Amino acid sequence: MRSPFSFTIATPSDVQEMFDFLLTDFLFNTSLNGAIGMTREDAYDRYLAITESSVANGTSVVVRNEEGSVIGVRLSGYEDRQEVFPPVDLSAFAPRILKIRKILTVINEGKWDLIPADIDRLFDVKLISVAEKYRGRGIAKTLLTFGLDEVRENGAKGAFAEAVAIASQVLFEKAGYSVIREIIHEEWKDEEGKPVFVCPDRTKTVQLVFKRI
Repeated sequence: MRSPFSFTIATPSDVQEMFDFLLTDFLFNTSLNGAIGMTREDAYDRYLAITESSVANGTSVVVRNEEGSVIGVRLSGYEDRQEVFPPVDLSAFAPRILKIRKILTVINEGKWDLIPADIDRLFDVKLISVAEKYRGRGIAKTLLTFGLDEVRENGAKGAFAEAVAIASQVLFEKAGYSVIREIIHEEWKDEEGKPVFVCPDRTKTVQLVFKRI
């Protein structure tokens, strides 16, 4: 039976619709955003930048229903072992974005020391989001694996992701990913000694996950 959904590698012509989808779906349905009350204004510039850069590398995926509406996205890319990232002007980031950036920066510190030495390129699954109405139909699972043959052809021997919600943690675990680092929210506190993230969906940790591909 033919699937009613179309999965395609995203192109620049998809960017605006994908960006709009993230601002109406992912923004309000991911654990860390909910924990700190992320707003559209907070996320706007960062979400646009990550959507544009992820689509530009030719690995990101858009899912559409029979009417052609975007119902899911995967933003993804590559990271190389010897890659040097340019300095980032943090003054351009909204305070709530910086809270999330901080914990994700820490969980990624020294990441390559945890990756097998024979792997010099990783596939970076930046985010997967599926519209609530369409969840439970295997769309997220397909998004996770779509186009992996080409990813391997481009030299990636492993994949990693920051799993920040219970749903994504379960998705990656079922797909064979292993947790290589974990930060417990109760132990990640602000200057007053209070947890920064108390997630509405009761997610307890941020995980860095990895799998050979």
